[in-house]
Amino acid sequence: LRKILISPRFLYRCYNGDQLDDFDLAARLSYFLTKQPPDARLLQLASQSQLRNPQILRAEAKRLMPTTYDAPMITSFVSQWLNVGDLDDIMPDPKFEFSALDTETAKRETFHFFCEILSKDLPVSSFIDPDFTYTTPSFSHRIYGLGPGPKRKSIENVNRLKLERIALPKGHRHGGILGQSAVMMATANGVDTQAVLRGAWVLENVLGMPTPEPPQDVPALTPDTRGATTPRELLAKHTTDASCASCHRLIDPVGFMLENYDPVGKWRQVWPATKKPIDASGVLFDGTRIQDAAAFKRWLVANVDYFGNCLSEKLLTYATGRVLN
Repeated sequence: LRKILISPRFLYRCYNGDQLDDFDLAARLSYFLTKQPPDARLLQLASQSQLRNPQILRAEAKRLMPTTYDAPMITSFVSQWLNVGDLDDIMPDPKFEFSALDTETAKRETFHFFCEILSKDLPVSSFIDPDFTYTTPSFSHRIYGLGPGPKRKSIENVNRLKLERIALPKGHRHGGILGQSAVMMATANGVDTQAVLRGAWVLENVLGMPTPEPPQDVPALTPDTRGATTPRELLAKHTTDASCASCHRLIDPVGFMLENYDPVGKWRQVWPATKKPIDASGVLFDGTRIQDAAAFKRWLVANVDYFGNCLSEKLLTYATGRVLN
């Protein structure tokens, strides 16, 4: 028993060197798409050395593809890619009136959204600017300002939580992953927003352009306790430092572009502390000037290969269980 538990062949899914045999392939495919060991059909095909046949492998991949929002692959991958798994550790400030049920609704929105695109094989640009979303009437009305809200007040709980597919006009500020409550929560701290963190998150998870760690000798920004300075004005101190400027030129424009979304994803027009209008404009790394989140989404759809390559890399990392090199 001790030898089994410490054996690399028990601890790791594939341990036959660089060349995967059919059983290794069966394990990788099954754990990727179902988070379970290979089923009888996969094992039979592997034993007959048929799984490496591209047509059979494709057919098995389609057979195992998740089709429900709560499928293990969808909840696991989306939680890791979009940091939705962090939401349970975030406690929104009471002023946002955002309950534990709202947190669960936000997570399920993103799971439903991903499942819809995957199961219906929609274009990759649907992640950025779709014509639909999933939510409840109450959440849609309170958080996104959509619709009249539920016709009558009902007692909602997790067990009865049912999301609906609703139509959205293209270009809507709450359409796609960059307008969803779950993503805005995962990139904030429940109390306020930080443009640098959101900007770095977009570069890492949407554009596929991760930035290096900040220099050790750069001091943290000192908060303006008087509330007289906007986040953009505070951050200007860092952008003048040569060791910081190269990264902040990439990070800041996309970070400030999302500042209209508060820590739970509601739309706002002014910075809370200063009451000054939010300036969401900036210049992207390719020289394109954007005015707001809608302009950034239009640019991203026009240059969707950045996102497509990023998503492909995230999926391949998840499927193989290691960072690509």
